[in-house]
Amino acid sequence: MKEFFDAFGKRLVKAVRNDFKRLSKNIGDERIYAVCLVTDSNAMTVLLAINTYEKIETKYQKYLQGKSEQLKDEILYKTVKWIPAEWAYDDSDLEQSEIELVSDYLAEKREAIEESNFMQFEEKLYETMTETLLTLQDERWFCSKHDDITVFISISDDDRAEMVENYSAGLLNSENIKNKFVSRWN
Repeated sequence: MKEFFDAFGKRLVKAVRNDFKRLSKNIGDERIYAVCLVTDSNAMTVLLAINTYEKIETKYQKYLQGKSEQLKDEILYKTVKWIPAEWAYDDSDLEQSEIELVSDYLAEKREAIEESNFMQFEEKLYETMTETLLTLQDERWFCSKHDDITVFISISDDDRAEMVENYSAGLLNSENIKNKFVSRWN
């Protein structure tokens, strides 16, 4: 399994670099506040998700259309801000995402894993996703300072998502960003 994840990690770093570069053209001058790698609860796919301050405001205002000023909902705003499925940009926006190809490689391996080894496989996937983002953070790939954006990993449609998000955010961000992120729902 180590050999697979070594190769997978190298492919994922390259794919995230290339897809991020291509997505940045769509983002233009918007200000990115978060970058996330997301997997599913079966550990078969990886998705790069990005959001900007401009898109969070647009989406939040769209949800509020027709509601009175008194009904502005802080939880709705936090949901739009921190749940990657609500974000504006991801690698599925690209015609030929390199991350999709890496996900195919992951899915092939995952299908061959016996259920008794799933937890070990899943843990290694989370570790590799986090290491990928750490490598890119250290290279200042997403921004010039660690306090500019929040970087984390997540699991879609899974009760463990917040735990995984908080843990990875603690490894990937400055103390200041981590503290704000882990208290985002308070």
